[in-house]
Amino acid sequence: MMQFQVIPGNRNADNIDGVLEKFNHLFFPSQTLYPSSRIKAALLKSFGFGQVGGECLVIHPDYVLSSLSESEYSSYQIKRSQRELNTYRYIHDTLCEVKPFVRVKNAPPYSEALEKQVYLNPAARASFSSLKNTWEFT
Repeated sequence: MMQFQVIPGNRNADNIDGVLEKFNHLFFPSQTLYPSSRIKAALLKSFGFGQVGGECLVIHPDYVLSSLSESEYSSYQIKRSQRELNTYRYIHDTLCEVKPFVRVKNAPPYSEALEKQVYLNPAARASFSSLKNTWEFT
């Protein structure tokens, strides 16, 4: 969207709630659009099956990166290069069937005893266990 300046339409958006039509700042494209002016930011929302929803704020990299100092930008470039190398390795491993592309889990990253603590603590964070090769709460 940002790289090619394209707004993909949602061809399934054929039954938008009429209550939302009164808000002029909301936009529900059903066809792909190619705007003539630069897209600076967008808020993407998706509501899937089973009442599962997601929301993502997308900001053009030129605006985000221009707010960094020179040292912060250098640090970002190093981290980005490492992520690109890791991504290349991961994709290569999945294409060669060394590792699965997606690891489907059958249990949450916390024990039943920790479930309440994890849900009720907004500061709860998982950490990666290299020994178990998975994320977990401790």
